[in-house]
Amino acid sequence: MFRVKFTNSNDAPIFVQVDPWAGLYKRCKGDEIEFAANGNDKELVVDVEEHNDTRIVTLWNSDEYFVVREGRPVHWKEFPTHVSE
Repeated sequence: MFRVKFTNSNDAPIFVQVDPWAGLYKRCKGDEIEFAANGNDKELVVDVEEHNDTRIVTLWNSDEYFVVREGRPVHWKEFPTHVSE
């Protein structure tokens, strides 16, 4: 399982978007978020792009992803995005 963690050290909030699902997560200064994914029958490929206040993580050859919470992967559908806060 592949895992990647983002920590916002900026004064302003950032957004982390996980594609192709368009999961969007807002992180304020000091906030962390970690994602985990498995590849399907092909090798998992991860692209990370930075656009101003948004980081876009694209997971190629993965059927789903998880948000790691307290060391345990939680399916993305069960993890709130908190974008409206």
